[in-house]
Amino acid sequence: MKKTPEQALEEIFDEYKDQGLISLYLYGSILTKDYIEGASDIDSIGFATEEMSITLENEIKNKLCEKTGFEQFGFRLLYKSELDTGVIKGNLASFIHPQLLLLDFPHWKYVIGKNFLRSDFLLVDIDAIGAVKIRLDHLVRIENESFKTHPGGKHILFLKVLARIMFHLQKERGCNDPFSYSSVFSNSNEEEKPVAEAILNCKKSKWDESMFKENVTIYKNYIDTLRSRYL
Repeated sequence: MKKTPEQALEEIFDEYKDQGLISLYLYGSILTKDYIEGASDIDSIGFATEEMSITLENEIKNKLCEKTGFEQFGFRLLYKSELDTGVIKGNLASFIHPQLLLLDFPHWKYVIGKNFLRSDFLLVDIDAIGAVKIRLDHLVRIENESFKTHPGGKHILFLKVLARIMFHLQKERGCNDPFSYSSVFSNSNEEEKPVAEAILNCKKSKWDESMFKENVTIYKNYIDTLRSRYL
């Protein structure tokens, strides 16, 4: 009998807690109204001590897929020290800036192990505009290919970062919804609406690249506006 995501994570915790695993969380679309059973990915994070080897990441991911029957059960290790100092050690923090992870942390779902509070981490908060500036830098690096992406996934990462930028700006305006593409669309102002709609439609098409290319001008014009405003 296949396990639920929570049951599988609980079993993983028991197996790896003596190797430096501190706690396990679910995050991402599974916690939002965008989640589609059987179609959406499942994402999880394991807080770890410095002693836990990053090589265990794929091993745990494969076990989670096997236990649940989900082909796309993602798993990343996040070292506690990365949220204390900002010094990057693992794959997740090299992909998502530690301060951006802390902004999203309140929306993660605790499963097992130590239930962290924001006050347990020493890294200072950034505001929404600080987050926008980091994300704009990511867009530049995606375009010049200095930001690692999966083969064929450059346009997908580009749109995911752009959606997050709008999310940060909406938080600055007082929106309190957790991140989802549908909430970014519904909370959009007049300037954001065509961009958010184009991203949402591309996501619904399973990130079809031809649909992305149809709306490149919309994305570029919006990004140029943001750069002149915040950089």
